[in-house]
Amino acid sequence: MVFSNYLAPLHDFSDLPFRRMCQGYGAKAACVPLVSSAAIAMDESRISLIDAHADERNLGVQIFGNDAKTIGRAAGIIARRLPSVSWLNLNCGCPSTRTMNDGSGSAMLRKPDLIAGAISQMKSSADLPVSAKIRIVRGAGGTLALCRKIEDAGADFIIIHGRTTNQGYSGKPDWEAVRALKEELSVPVVGNGDVTSIEGGEKRVKEGYCDSYMVGRAAMRNPMLFAGRIPAGAGERFALLAEYASLCDRYRDATGGPRLRDIKIKAMNFLSGIPGASVLRLQVSRAASIEEILGLGESAGNAL
Repeated sequence: MVFSNYLAPLHDFSDLPFRRMCQGYGAKAACVPLVSSAAIAMDESRISLIDAHADERNLGVQIFGNDAKTIGRAAGIIARRLPSVSWLNLNCGCPSTRTMNDGSGSAMLRKPDLIAGAISQMKSSADLPVSAKIRIVRGAGGTLALCRKIEDAGADFIIIHGRTTNQGYSGKPDWEAVRALKEELSVPVVGNGDVTSIEGGEKRVKEGYCDSYMVGRAAMRNPMLFAGRIPAGAGERFALLAEYASLCDRYRDATGGPRLRDIKIKAMNFLSGIPGASVLRLQVSRAASIEEILGLGESAGNAL
């Protein structure tokens, strides 16, 4: 169960409306980011915090935690209670201090047996495909040893971000290491790290680096990327923002409607890298309402 491309699980960004945008532009699969296994396992009612929706296709849920049995229990609950979810992911790659402090995220890379145990528990608890999202650890050789454990534990595919934990999101991802791993593993490999276009991702697949690819930060700036399109100027970027706000309203039951904080975060990303971006982003940051922000788009469109 590997799709041609994925929208990455982006913490505090890839919410339901944004995922629906990307899916509308051609993302083949998406993933709800960073769901606490402890929270779900402790109180099933907290599953309502997962904003999965029946309108979505090929939707995954990314689970984090530090206890294999708890992770497995949460996986079972999600699979049983959210029929719109079609695959699960174990987060072993988040480099944030907050996630790693309790042994979750990238901290799991230090404990391959824990990762393997969690994958095994997820497979036995949930009748869904299961994956792990990892980073390069101790070079290609060390990463291969880890991947072997994940493979043997029953994972259906592995998502490999070609950076180390210490790199975070800086420096260049090691795609040669990703390719070396793909050549050794029997399960499909989804490559991740600085994929900035559909063409670039498809080239990675064609050249044998991976079986599929995942797009993260580039999609934050341009969800139209999945359609092979680049929005022209500020006017079209504000149009994307209006589309996002409309989807927030459409899925009001799940989102509570458009929120100023979310609109600002999306605007800051959508407007990056264009002429006059610094001025527009300053205006967005100072705006007191969503209407004021969208009004900036009307002015930008009239200026074209």
